[in-house]
Amino acid sequence: MNNKKAVNHGPFYVVLCGIMFSIGGLCMKVVPWNALAINCFRCLVSGLTILAYSRIIHHKLRVNKHILITAAAMFLTTTIYAMAVKLTTAGAAIVIQFTVPIWTMLVSLILFRKKPRLVDIIASLVVFAGIGICFYEGLAAGRTSGNLLALLSGITYSGVFLSNSFEDSDPLSSSIIAQLSTFVVELPWLIRADYSALTTASWISLFVLGLFQLGLGYIFLSIGLRTTPPVTACLLTGVEPVLNPIWVALFYNEPITPLFALGGIIVLVSVTLYQLWDIKHQEAADAAG
Repeated sequence: MNNKKAVNHGPFYVVLCGIMFSIGGLCMKVVPWNALAINCFRCLVSGLTILAYSRIIHHKLRVNKHILITAAAMFLTTTIYAMAVKLTTAGAAIVIQFTVPIWTMLVSLILFRKKPRLVDIIASLVVFAGIGICFYEGLAAGRTSGNLLALLSGITYSGVFLSNSFEDSDPLSSSIIAQLSTFVVELPWLIRADYSALTTASWISLFVLGLFQLGLGYIFLSIGLRTTPPVTACLLTGVEPVLNPIWVALFYNEPITPLFALGGIIVLVSVTLYQLWDIKHQEAADAAG
């Protein structure tokens, strides 16, 4: 009975994770601080939140090479993404970062000499075409640097997935180490931040970023993936790049241009189909082998 209930509720937690992640762009726009000060504050709150959760479930903090590599990749990803959101639209930042499966494939090719399949090449070309449209729109609006940072955050994010694929990895331990290390490294920016510029909405946004967007987001994902089939989880987490620009457009008046919408749709659809095909192909290979 308990297992059946867990299976039924697993996808719900994955959707909650996607919703939590999607509010990051809006909250960062509301806070009148630089990216590193915001990231420092949210990582302190999220790190303590995830640490408290790990204590509640009696999950022991572990440290090894792959856990540290994952933590380093997470540190770079959260920092670079925060900078990107401040320099470009929230929609562009998340859609361009969502190309992480393509970067994962390319990094695997470079580091592990994993030969790309025809579908890998086709997916890469289509995704890069979508990115090109987003970059063209950003170039006209003077947001090229932010788009480049978003692209870089997608590359570092691929490192999180690659290092987490090893058997001795531990996502919770990596998250705790990454979040608290980010707080320590970026503390000088938080100390120098202008606290007098914060409104009530800004303070609320800061705590929402730490507690909900990163903290509960990672916790919900760890719970949901226990009982959610990979294909379902892959599709459900796609709610983040869809909702992120919508929240900002509705509550921050950051419009979605038709040209960006076209590029974004190309990226979202092609990446989702690529992930879906890749997982189905892997499942078929496992069944045959």
